Formats: sequence, C-alpha cells, structure tokens
Amino acid sequence: MSSRSTNQRLGAIPLAAGMPVMITQNFDVEGGVINGLTGILKSIRFKLDDKGKRHVISCVVKSSLVSHDELPELGKNESVALSDMVDI
Repeated sequence: MSSRSTNQRLGAIPLAAGMPVMITQNFDVEGGVINGLTGILKSIRFKLDDKGKRHVISCVVKSSLVSHDELPELGKNESVALSDMVDI
C-alpha cells in the first residue's frame, strides 16, 4: 500500500511471533511491564469480526526486564498484554 493512500501514515503492520515489540501502556508497573518496555512477541490471540477480519485480543511478550512472579502457563520473563476492551 502506498503512503499516498494512507495520507503519509503507516498502514496496518502485521504481527508475527518472533518480532520485536514495544509496550505502550503500563500493564504491571511493579512487575516491569510498563510503557516503553521492549521484548519479543511470543504468541498472539485473535478474535474474528462478522466480516472475517482478525483483531488482536491478547499477546505474550518476553523481555528480560519483566520481573513479576511467573504465571502457570507462561515461561520466565513472559507477560501478557491485553487489548483495551475484552469481552468476558
């Protein structure tokens, strides 16, 4: 997609496990999952809308700076980031 069609802004960037990412919200300040944390994307969970388009609902990020206690399903230095709104 050309930048002309997006008014000089980046379009949607596809997410892929193994790519570097940066957290842009404070999720767990005491555990180090804060705005500006960089890490590696380990996994992604999507939700399909009625048009078949995928929307991210959560992802697992690994960073050596994450210091909270390990959760049962996560490895060392891994943390979960959730979308702003999640249906429960």
